[in-house]
Amino acid sequence: MPFAQQPVLWLGLPAVLVWSALMVLLSVAALQVVEMLYLRAGGREADLQEAERFATQQIEQIRAARIAAEDSEGVR
Repeated sequence: MPFAQQPVLWLGLPAVLVWSALMVLLSVAALQVVEMLYLRAGGREADLQEAERFATQQIEQIRAARIAAEDSEGVR
């Protein structure tokens, strides 16, 4: 970055500080646009379905582990 090599002020602040702040703000704006498009395309419903599927898989894994433990202990 050529402006970082010399003491340059933009808006009364060092150029590197202004550039960094601008990049942060642009990143936030880009993330907001991506989230808006994701939600518009049905992302909230997809998230809910994924959470439900994940919870169901976890319950099935816990049941299978419990059954395996009971079988190994001779409880069943």
